[in-house]
Amino acid sequence: MAVASVWRKAWMRSRVSSTTPLGVGGGDDGDGRGNSVQHTCGDSTTSGTTYTTTTVTVTTSSSDSAGEQTREFHSSMVLPKTPVVEENTEELDVAEEIDEDRVRKLDHLKSLVVEFRSGSNLSALEKWLLELDVGWVLHEFKIDEPAAGSICTWRRLHYFAESWILALQGISGSISTWFDVWRSSQDRDGGTSKKPLASEFALLVEAAVLKMLPFVDAIIVAAPRINYRPEAIAAAEKLQVLIDVSDALSMASEQIQSSLFCSSACVESTDVMMRDHLSTELGKLDEAIWDTMVDIKIGNMAWMEGYGDSGHPCGSSDIHNVTRSLISDTKVLWANYGPLNRILHGAFLRGEFMPENENVSHLTNLIMEMVRSLEDKIARKSQCWFPDQSLRFLFLINNSYFMLQQLHTIWSTWRLGFPMPALTRRIDNYINDYLQVSWVPVLKCLHEPATPCCLTRRSPLTEFESRFHKTYAAQKLWKVPDPDMRKRMRKAIIEKVIPVFAQFLEDNSISTPGVTPKKLEEMLGELFEG
Repeated sequence: MAVASVWRKAWMRSRVSSTTPLGVGGGDDGDGRGNSVQHTCGDSTTSGTTYTTTTVTVTTSSSDSAGEQTREFHSSMVLPKTPVVEENTEELDVAEEIDEDRVRKLDHLKSLVVEFRSGSNLSALEKWLLELDVGWVLHEFKIDEPAAGSICTWRRLHYFAESWILALQGISGSISTWFDVWRSSQDRDGGTSKKPLASEFALLVEAAVLKMLPFVDAIIVAAPRINYRPEAIAAAEKLQVLIDVSDALSMASEQIQSSLFCSSACVESTDVMMRDHLSTELGKLDEAIWDTMVDIKIGNMAWMEGYGDSGHPCGSSDIHNVTRSLISDTKVLWANYGPLNRILHGAFLRGEFMPENENVSHLTNLIMEMVRSLEDKIARKSQCWFPDQSLRFLFLINNSYFMLQQLHTIWSTWRLGFPMPALTRRIDNYINDYLQVSWVPVLKCLHEPATPCCLTRRSPLTEFESRFHKTYAAQKLWKVPDPDMRKRMRKAIIEKVIPVFAQFLEDNSISTPGVTPKKLEEMLGELFEG
């Protein structure tokens, strides 16, 4: 589940409870996360308030350690930190502490709003953004061209995205918790206050959000410059960050519009400006997400074309790196079904996406198309990878079955039918092809003992045993990683070989062969352990 999707549920709960939003009076670690950027001063004006802005150049060097800054997204990062109240004799005391904490935070935010009234400096805005842990948004992002496509640059932006999303949660939480309080107070005042607190708070929210929006442009600009290679950085990783940012901004926009824009406390200029800015940035994010989905669609194919040979261990029947990458991409796509299906529908209306199956969703169509394309590409490329056709078909079985099982798990999680019978049929065909090239030749002397190939000094039984042991020795250590498919393959071979061998012994009244059908069956039951 995307970070912002989890946050939406947590935020809805906070509307009902008395949970205090994050980022109000939270303090900061002293650097505002701006210690890794370079500053160039300048001025800009927003909503009548003069701001001192700074240009920041995000740079990377060999001494940077992206791993020290990168933090993975987890749903627990965006859940409100609601105090856990134990059901004991101290319950009343804990409730009183919560109320006192709410009062302190309300007074603190009120003091920031009052300070912001002067409009002479950024003091109040700076304090609030630092408390929200996004002091770095006070600086304008500018991506260095030489470093724009580096993994380090992207992972740094990924790191910033986490605190950016949490800050939007804090702002939205403040709106949902405190705005109604101040608006009610203003209504009771009859609107006689020269500077109603609710109106000033709306302007502070506007200033904070407008300071945060340039980061959206920075991450949109940086995302497509990262070269796609599965072993370096997956397009799905970029997609997930863009979706998280989009979801967070969408939720914040919904909260701002439902609370601020529907209130007389919000001045008309703020209303129009915020609507335009939020709508523009959300539109840009939709375009960036669609472009990244296209990258995912064609990226695996392009990577296999250029680097596929190096991505597959020589002589191995194991799962190809690109196959694993496709499944990782699919999991990200399906985990963000709602927004991605909406964006695909927009692409469909523009004529940029043409689904082949009208009975399933746009996203399901995209995934099915990706799987089919990869299957076709692997089948063609494997012809030059494997001189041994038996190993080639085993490789195709493994990769196709891996995709089948993983996709079935993804669809089953959503309690949907699995819409890929073509992949199941292809696996059946691969198994049959494998049996034809591997074991049918072994049985040939038993089927047709008088054929020229068997007119040797050795008997048909001796020739069969020789071919069997040669094939068995060559394939014993070949790998079928999935235990169910391994069992299925062994059973298919046993059913192909043992009945013919047993019938030959019976037809020729051979009661004491060098090797018995039971022994052969035991040997075949040891195949494909790797």
